[in-house]
Amino acid sequence: MAKMKQVVLRAHPRGNPVPQDFAVEEVDIPSPGPGEILVRTIWLSLDPLIRFALDEKPLTGIARVGLGDPVYGGTVSKVVESNHPDYAVGDMVEVRSGWREYAVVEPAKQVMNFRKLDPAMKPLSAALGLLGMPGQTAHAAVIEIGRVAAGETVIISAAAGAVGSFAGQIAKMLGARVIGIAGGPAKCKALIDLSFDACVDYKAPDFEAKLAAAVPDKIDVYLDNVGGDVSMKVLPHLKHGARMPIIGFISYYGDGMEAPGPDKLPGFLRFVMSRGLEVRGFPGAMTAGPKALVELADWLASGKIRNVEAVVDGLENAPAAFAGKFGSNDHIGKLLVRVGEE
Repeated sequence: MAKMKQVVLRAHPRGNPVPQDFAVEEVDIPSPGPGEILVRTIWLSLDPLIRFALDEKPLTGIARVGLGDPVYGGTVSKVVESNHPDYAVGDMVEVRSGWREYAVVEPAKQVMNFRKLDPAMKPLSAALGLLGMPGQTAHAAVIEIGRVAAGETVIISAAAGAVGSFAGQIAKMLGARVIGIAGGPAKCKALIDLSFDACVDYKAPDFEAKLAAAVPDKIDVYLDNVGGDVSMKVLPHLKHGARMPIIGFISYYGDGMEAPGPDKLPGFLRFVMSRGLEVRGFPGAMTAGPKALVELADWLASGKIRNVEAVVDGLENAPAAFAGKFGSNDHIGKLLVRVGEE
C-alpha cells in the first residue's frame, strides 16, 4: 500500500512548543468510505492558536490533539478520490485536515473552515491567509471591533504576523496613522515597506522611549496580539476611551489559568477603569463573516492591500517552523508549509 508522511504529537508542550514535541511518521494512505473524499495536502497553515489544542489539560477551544495523533491544522487540499456527489476529483478545498500529506474527510461532518475554493483564486494559498481566517480576523479587528477612522492613531503588536500585517494595511487604507510593534530591524523594515507609518522594535533596549516618541498624541486603537510586557508598556499611551481589540495573547499561550508572577492583572484593570478603555475579545472569522472575504478579495485584486506570506518547504519542517512562532524568527506575514505541488 502507498505511504504518506504525517506529523504527530510526541509530548504535550510545557510552555512554548519545541520541535522535539512532535514526530514525523510514515503510514498508509487512507481510503475514503461512503460520503467521504480523499484529499492531498498542498498548503498547510501554521496558526499560533494550534497551541491550545496541544495542552495536556485543555482550557479553551474545541480542537484536541492526543499523544500519537496527527496535529490539527488548516490546509488547502486537492480532492484525489471522491465518494461524495458534490466533490469531484481535482476540486480544491480548504479543510482542517491536519499535518499530513493525505486525509479522508467527510464533508457532512465539517463545521468550520471547510469550503470548496474557486480555482481562479490566485494564489490558492491566500485561502489560509488574507482570503481566509487571518484576513477575516484583521477585518473584524480594524473595522467591526476597532472602528478605525481616518486621522486616528492605531498601534499593532506582533504586527509582522499574518493578522497584524493585514490589519495594518486595512487601517492605513482607511486613513489612519499606523504604528507596528515587531521584533528586530528586518521585521520593522518589512512593515514600513507595507506602508506602516512607523515601527518600534520591542527587542531594542530603548523600546519604551521609542514607543513614546512614535505616539506623541497617544493612541486611539490598540490591536493586541501578544499581551504580556509589551501590552503593559503600551497601556500608558492609550487615550481615554481608546478601543482595544484582543486578537491574541501569544506571550501567555503556554500558560494555564495562572501564569508565573508577578500578577499584572491589578495594573491592567486600573488602566481599563481609569482610561475608560473598551477592551473586547472576539472570534475573528465569525465576527467578520463572508462579507469580509468579498471585500478583502476586491482590495487584493485592486492592489490596495498585499497578501504577505512566509513559506517553508516540506511537511517534515513544520514542527521547527511552528515552534519558531513562539521564539525568534524572521517570518513576515502568514506562515505556510508547502506540502505538495498544486
